[in-house]
This record gives sequence, C-alpha cells and structure tokens, in this order.
Amino acid sequence: MKKLSYSLLALLTLVFVAVGCSKTGNDDSASLLRTVPADASSVVVVNIAHTVESLGGSTDGSTVKLSDDLQKTIDQSQAIKSEDKKQIKEICDGETGVAMSSIVFFSAARSYVTGLLNDPDKFVAYVEKESGSKAVVEGDARTIDNVAVLGNQFWVCTTGRPDVEQLKYYQELGDKQSYVSVDASKLLLEADKVMTYVADVNRSMSLVPNGTYMKMASSLVFNDMAYVAGSADIKKKSFIANASVLNSDMKPAELLLPVEKIDASVVKSFDKNADVFIAAGVPKKLIKKITDLAGSMMGGSQGQALGMLEAIDGTIAVRTNSGANDGEARIQTTGKDFADFSNLLQSAFGVTVTRDGDMITAVYGSKDFSGSITPSEAADMLKGSWIGVVTKGFPARDVTSVTKLSVDNKSLRLDFEAKGGVDALIEAITK
Repeated sequence: MKKLSYSLLALLTLVFVAVGCSKTGNDDSASLLRTVPADASSVVVVNIAHTVESLGGSTDGSTVKLSDDLQKTIDQSQAIKSEDKKQIKEICDGETGVAMSSIVFFSAARSYVTGLLNDPDKFVAYVEKESGSKAVVEGDARTIDNVAVLGNQFWVCTTGRPDVEQLKYYQELGDKQSYVSVDASKLLLEADKVMTYVADVNRSMSLVPNGTYMKMASSLVFNDMAYVAGSADIKKKSFIANASVLNSDMKPAELLLPVEKIDASVVKSFDKNADVFIAAGVPKKLIKKITDLAGSMMGGSQGQALGMLEAIDGTIAVRTNSGANDGEARIQTTGKDFADFSNLLQSAFGVTVTRDGDMITAVYGSKDFSGSITPSEAADMLKGSWIGVVTKGFPARDVTSVTKLSVDNKSLRLDFEAKGGVDALIEAITK
C-alpha cells in the first residue's frame, strides 16, 4: 500500500498547505465522527472541499479541479515522480471512488484514516491495481493490505492491519458511544476550516513513555489540562493555525504561571535588522517559581547557579540570522547582581556582555549582521504576546512567519501565520 498511501498524502498535502467543509455544511464530517469511538485519544478532521475552494480550485464531491497555478506546479515538479503525478491525476479525476468532502484521522485501539466512498467497487479496484494485492472478502467487508472497505466507508490502518470486527463495531456505535457525544466534537465541526483537531491530553500521555512525568509537569503549568484543540486555515494566500489548552469542561484551562506581555520597546531598541526575532515576557515572579522548583529537584551548586537568573525581570529579546551563528540579546533586569548574572552568561554561553542601566546586552559572533525584518516590524508582529518568534525565509523562502504564545481567558493560546506563504510552501514541497 505504499503507492496508494503516498499518492493520497501527496494530494492532501498539496491541497492542504499550498490540499473542509463544503458549502452544504459538515454532514460528511459528522457522519464520520459517528464511527469514531468516544474514547479516541486524538481526532483530526480535514475538510477537503473548503480547502480546494480556498486555493482557487473546485470540487463536485467526486472530482477535484485544481487551480491552474497549482496544476502547473505539480506538472513541472521535479520532486514528484511521474507515477505519483499520474496517481494524483487519477484521484482528482474521481477514478478512486473517494468522496471529496472530508477525511478523519483518529487514534484509539488502533490509528486510522477514514473517509466516505461514492463508489466502493471502484475504490477497491483502484487499491488492488496500485497495491498488486487482491481484496480479501470477510462477510460484508473487503480488506487489501492495510485498507478495509465496509459499505460506503474506507479505513486505512496506519499501524498494522485493520481489525475488521473492531471496524464493524465502530460503524454501529450509538451517539452516546461515538465521538459526537464528546463536547470536543463541536470544535471539530467548525465551519470553513482546512483542518480541526482535538487531542485528549491524559489519554495521549498514557500512550507515551514517561507520560506520568509529563502529567506532573502539566499540572504545574495548568489547572486541569484535559485537551489541546485547534484549527488551520488558508486566507488570502496565508496559512493560519492556532491551538488552545482546555480543561475537562472544554473551557480554557487556567494558566498557573505568572507571565507578562512582551515590552515592544525592548524589541524596537535593536539598531539593526535581522531574519529572526525572538522575545518573551519574563517577570521576576516567573523566574523565582522556576528556579525554586529546579533548585528543589537539583539542589546544591546547580540550584545556586540557577538562582542567579533571578536578576531577570521583564522582556528578553533576541535577534539572529537564519543560521543562528550570530546573535544579539537584550535582557531587562532588576538592576541588581549584574556581576554574577553577567559571569553566568559569559561562562555558560560564551557571550560578550555589556550593561546600560537595567538593560543587559549579550552578543555572540558578530553584531554587524543584518536581515530583512526591521525591529519595528518585529515589535508590531509580536505585540500582545507572552512569547513570540518572527522569521523570514522559514518554512519556505520569502515567507514571513509569526508564532505567538499569548494569554487568553487566563489560559494560553498558540497562533501561527505564514504570511502570504502558501504559494512558496507549495513550491518548496514540489520543487
């Protein structure tokens, strides 16, 4: 199934970042969620129809017409093999029998990608052709390697082979047993989004090594951290994504750390441009809480060394070049213990440190580097956030991206935007 998996991924990637909910609503997505168990640890809904349309294409539910620019990019791509271009065309032409509305990924007893089929027989024939395997008939189910078809629904098992009996059980779930009974399902059915997702933090952590320690750490940061939820979309050729931390009642989980917003004047105080700006609001109370916790865990001289960080009080701002081999940092301090803090910076990071009142400037490499983002532009883009990063040329050439972690309803919200970068992202993927 490697060929089929790649072609589906290739199409969805192209129409996702460069390949929803349809104009008639989220009926297909809701239908699929009724076959997802309520105890799934994570669920992702990809709304293909809305995404295609937001990129200038169109779909009638069976076929996809990509925009002329996207089609040209695929045709001229050196990264996509000719056989994969052929498969992408077959998917767009409706030769797979897949309903071009929504697909859902979920992780429960096993992890699956599932979607609806306009023509199950056509889909089975297509998978047989691409995989070189014949379908195995098990009652009213047909399986080909890691793919199962039951009625008008397909399932691709991402970890091993599909469990047909389990899938039959999923298809017969009542509303109270399926994911539509979870409050989080309302977030997944939000209209006009490329993708929506919800992850149950406790269930997810229980599946990974050292999950107990991760739960303990999360309890120090949030009160009742139960879910991480968010969405992604494309607007005016910009890729936009967000994530929020929710409690058991699907409300913003209370942040337990003392934080403050970035002081934009510190970012503006740099006298040269850069390709990367990083800033964070770090009040003394936050440093005190972190050093006390770390000191109690490490003790001795290590805890004493961390105590020197208590000289920090305010905004830390850094500008650097794309290779991160030259950089300059501005750090607001209490104005006390300058010598100890300065020595710590120089010995730990090998930087050169100077002081101007309560502000410390640390430089590594050359200070004379420059870039395409001005300090004022960076300050404006990071305004209002607790922690933020502005970059030029990442994740693709000529793309300006902004990542911000902000306090929202006494909780945290993560926002990401690749400004006008959709075309550049497609080009980077396909060149």
